[in-house]
Amino acid sequence: MKWIICSLALVSVATVQAQRVAVSPYSAYGIGEMLYDNNTEQGGMGGISTVPTNAYGQSANFSNPAANKNLRMTSFNVSYRGENYSFKTEADKQSSSKSNISNLSMAFPTGENSSFGIGFQPFSGLGYEIANQAEINQIKQSVSMKGEGGINSLHAFYSQNLNKQFTVGIRANYLFGELKRNEIVALEGASLVTDYENESDYRGVQVTLGTMYTKKLTKDNTLSIGATYTLPTNLRTDVRDVTSTYTFNGMDPNPATTDIVALHRDNKAKTKLPQTIALGASYSKENTWSIATEVKYNTWSDFEKPTFGEAKSLTNGTEYKNNVRLAVGGYWIPDFKSYKSYFNRVIYRAGGYYQGASYAINGTDINSYGLTLGAGLPIGKSNDASTLNLSFEYGQRGTKSNNLVKEDYVGVKVAFDITDIWFRKRVID
Repeated sequence: MKWIICSLALVSVATVQAQRVAVSPYSAYGIGEMLYDNNTEQGGMGGISTVPTNAYGQSANFSNPAANKNLRMTSFNVSYRGENYSFKTEADKQSSSKSNISNLSMAFPTGENSSFGIGFQPFSGLGYEIANQAEINQIKQSVSMKGEGGINSLHAFYSQNLNKQFTVGIRANYLFGELKRNEIVALEGASLVTDYENESDYRGVQVTLGTMYTKKLTKDNTLSIGATYTLPTNLRTDVRDVTSTYTFNGMDPNPATTDIVALHRDNKAKTKLPQTIALGASYSKENTWSIATEVKYNTWSDFEKPTFGEAKSLTNGTEYKNNVRLAVGGYWIPDFKSYKSYFNRVIYRAGGYYQGASYAINGTDINSYGLTLGAGLPIGKSNDASTLNLSFEYGQRGTKSNNLVKEDYVGVKVAFDITDIWFRKRVID
């Protein structure tokens, strides 16, 4: 089984960068819709990630590198995500969907008290097509906007158990990718159209520090407290920004009349990503249940990206702001030793979250919230922790007020977590 999964993963690496990872109009803001730091197990528990979400400790936690204290086997993960969106305004309703490979990773112990992992994930993505009409100074204006592309993360972690209670870890993400934005503006009665094109190529390293404290309160009950700090990051940004005009003959533009009005190129620009502080706690009964809570704080008011003189019909009036994400969740195993009922050995998960706005549009905060369910289905041999993990999410974001969009979404994640002892020494009698 493990060789089949590995072969599929190698094939997936060749196509994963070309995936369509975002379809929301809200992906137009910042560096796109944020996709990182939420695997299938964590997704079933409201996105909690700073404390362990695996009852047996045999799946890798890349969100908090210190939350891998009990990793004793090689863990290989392939994850898939599919989402369906419904967009509503005061006057219209549309829907869209997307699906993509969301995670490829492998982690393993490097000694009695340490572990290492490496993985690949989409980090953020653009995916919007919007047509808008407005009247400015009694002149009707039509604007067509489109965004595509994404930023990926190739990352690795290392964790070290200092003693039975304290674990520390570090994770480094190499971020790379390209985002493309296009905006076409036409005035009523005018054959001349203005076209704004922006291509930004990103490169840089993001570092996260993690720690976890574990305390046995009774023979079977454990308190875990985890914390992470993601340092602010400056991504090197190669920007190409072109403003051009051309004439419109009926429905089709005439390329022969294209005129470049302005061209900006900067291969040493910077995009500043904010710092993130996360704190979580869980109370668990060994191999039976766990309940957890988490808070994350992001300083999005520090976000900066290169800007030139291009039109900003979509992002005008945007104010980036610090935000908080709150989550609660847990899991339950009816009887992990059961041989009579397979479903008694299933890990059942549930959770919920609320995320405050990381930006406001014309003074209106874009908040989101959601409910999640999940299940960990044992697969493979009875003496390992290989699991088929499923998670389901229903959420809402935004509002129909102030000419904005209310977004309802349903998401499904499927992950194969294959565990085995790949690096054990052979013993010869």
